[in-house]
Amino acid sequence: MTSIRVLTFAALLAFFTTAASAAMQCGEPCNTLVRDAHVLEGQGKYQAALDKYQAAQKADPQASLPLSLQAGLMFKLSSVAPKDKAPQLRATARALAERATTLASDDPVAHEVLRMLDDDGVSPLHAPNPQAAKLLAEGSALFAQRKPKEALVKYEAAMAADPKASSAWVGAGDCHFVQGDWPRAEALFRRATEIEPNNAQAWRFLSDALLAQGQRGLAEAALYSSITADPSQRPSWGKLARLRAAAGLPLKALAFRRGVRVVQGADGKLSINVDQSTAESRDTPNYAIRLMLAMAELNLRKNDAAKAGSPYEIELEAWRTALKVMDETNAAGGQRVTDPALLQMQSLAKDGQLEPAILLLMFRQSYRPGLEAWLGANPGGVKLFIDRYGLQP
Repeated sequence: MTSIRVLTFAALLAFFTTAASAAMQCGEPCNTLVRDAHVLEGQGKYQAALDKYQAAQKADPQASLPLSLQAGLMFKLSSVAPKDKAPQLRATARALAERATTLASDDPVAHEVLRMLDDDGVSPLHAPNPQAAKLLAEGSALFAQRKPKEALVKYEAAMAADPKASSAWVGAGDCHFVQGDWPRAEALFRRATEIEPNNAQAWRFLSDALLAQGQRGLAEAALYSSITADPSQRPSWGKLARLRAAAGLPLKALAFRRGVRVVQGADGKLSINVDQSTAESRDTPNYAIRLMLAMAELNLRKNDAAKAGSPYEIELEAWRTALKVMDETNAAGGQRVTDPALLQMQSLAKDGQLEPAILLLMFRQSYRPGLEAWLGANPGGVKLFIDRYGLQP
């Protein structure tokens, strides 16, 4: 899974250098330092990369990107750290990502880190065998150094070493893409989607290749397939939003920040953690509903495992409980919830769309059985939902 996540962050960096908000972007020398750090990270020189990210942060303290990329590096390190070190690295990653969102509330790198910190599911993609994983890492490092021809050799070797590893085809296609050979890139990206239909990155890169050849309709269709494959990947939503905005059909971000989480300690006990930014809004209806959401989840998870249900079923029931309290509070004429995301979720629930709202706008890998069941019952449901409500995460 680590190699997949490394590729994801590489793709995020490439995407955000062109699509990032002004608060995310950093000028010179910050931008150069970020790119140098990315190269070092691809080479496995993590301390040197961290030093560069921190230098970039000092160069442009108001840009969120150096912080969010530091968060991504801390998260990556936590996945390979000794068991006693991992919690502190994860806590550092969360703190950095939260700080990034205070500078740019729409920083998708930070949101991706926060999502993965909270996601207890397993990637649906094939884990490359050791030989292919080594070649993929070498290819990624060369690609980060802007050596696509040399990287292509590594990716093609990885393709031969493990034909089931679709990420090798994605990497090879990307090498052709950056050199302007879009038809060849398209063929490789398309092959990756055939090997693993749940490879959202492959669908997204296929969209790029199609768009580069002027095939806008097919490019947009590929993005819907990317979101269907993995609704949690923010770059897919971002690219779709840009295409739709150009056609006069913009997407509005739900931008839900949970702020109150159920965590399991080393002793196995469950407790509720409140993020600092959320704690500052205590004694408000917005906070109360978030707390109710966490309390409902906590109570459900404390039940016997056989009765508690799947992670998605627990999430769905927790939302139903919290929104019921929200409805009752409004009916009683008390102080009302003002958070736009909570109000949007209330509206979707009243419209009978709570299930797809959770599955598409708050997806975790542990929800995948629920997503597949919903997709089976609602062919084309992803596009229909997006067209109807004009929402993105």
